[in-house]
Amino acid sequence: MNVLPDRYWQIFDLWKDIDEDLWKNWKWQLRNRINNLQEIEKVFSLNCKQKENFQKVSSIFHFGSTPYYISLIKRPDYRDPIFRQIFPSIEEIDINIQSQGCMDPFNEEVSPVNGITHRYPDRVLFRLTSFCSVYCRHCMRKRNFVYGERAKTKKEIDNMIDYVKNNRSIREVLISGGDPLTLPNKKLDYILKNLQTIEHLDIIRIGSRELVVNPFRFLDEKLLELFDRYDKVWIVTHFNHPDEITQETKTAVKNILSTGTPVLNQTVLLKGINDNPETIEILMRSLLKVKIKPYYLFFCDPTEGVLHFRTEIKKGIEIMEYLRGRLTGLGIPTYAVDLPGGKGKVPLLPDYVLDKNEKTTVFKNYNGEIVKTDIKWG
Repeated sequence: MNVLPDRYWQIFDLWKDIDEDLWKNWKWQLRNRINNLQEIEKVFSLNCKQKENFQKVSSIFHFGSTPYYISLIKRPDYRDPIFRQIFPSIEEIDINIQSQGCMDPFNEEVSPVNGITHRYPDRVLFRLTSFCSVYCRHCMRKRNFVYGERAKTKKEIDNMIDYVKNNRSIREVLISGGDPLTLPNKKLDYILKNLQTIEHLDIIRIGSRELVVNPFRFLDEKLLELFDRYDKVWIVTHFNHPDEITQETKTAVKNILSTGTPVLNQTVLLKGINDNPETIEILMRSLLKVKIKPYYLFFCDPTEGVLHFRTEIKKGIEIMEYLRGRLTGLGIPTYAVDLPGGKGKVPLLPDYVLDKNEKTTVFKNYNGEIVKTDIKWG
């Protein structure tokens, strides 16, 4: 776990006089987002090429970061995993790299009701806002960068809730965005209260990166009261690198868990950030230390502006092979590909079955040893 020194933010000139209580106020973090080149240069120096590329790319795919998250950058270049996740790269608009991408690769905008994606029979996605505290360069909904920042109206939300009420096959709602936990508590309360009372709904899953980029959101007692009140809620967060896990993370997770709300994590496999076995192993161990359960490791989506982050698909298989036997089963995520066109997620596993027949099955274990057994395959 990346334990930062006390008042670490005060090493940056821009925030050297900021009081600790103010720094840890989640609303202050949102109000003071860094969102242009002039503000970035108050934090650290950039070379001419970085400035030029920033202006070209951010005019299309916007930039934004909380002071907290940008303060985790150790050096302002693309070798730093935090910098690479949030700083615009000329590769995002390189037609030679991005030509095979699509702004909506999973047909999420094909909605039965505005704001809803209904891909699987038993669950639906609510897209409540296009605003995020931090705009990740690898975002699967990068179209939000272009469309602008907007939250759903009460009328739109009511239509979405009514759709769930009228479809008894729906057992789970995934609340996403943008980031839904940037919404005011009053609006969240309205949504959660109405979903909680739907008898056939088992799970309300909130997908949020606030735990990564603005963990002070979970110092808010009113938000924690909502989690405590609505017991169908699960939190799914999105850590990609061990440097994102801090003492602030641990405090925030402890607060969430105190309400009885489980916390899971989805990681995206990203070239130049976490595409090696050692980094993923450290990340999974670090998540477990703060009591976050690794859930998915995703192959990078075919979104326009994101393809430069893609690895070969076999890279994830190699990582999964490496983790098996080195890491407790609690820490091993499901490696999956989300199929284009909204066809759903497909889990991918290393091949541990080498041969099978009516009498025997031949396995390969985590050490690569071949084990022939008298277990019948069928």
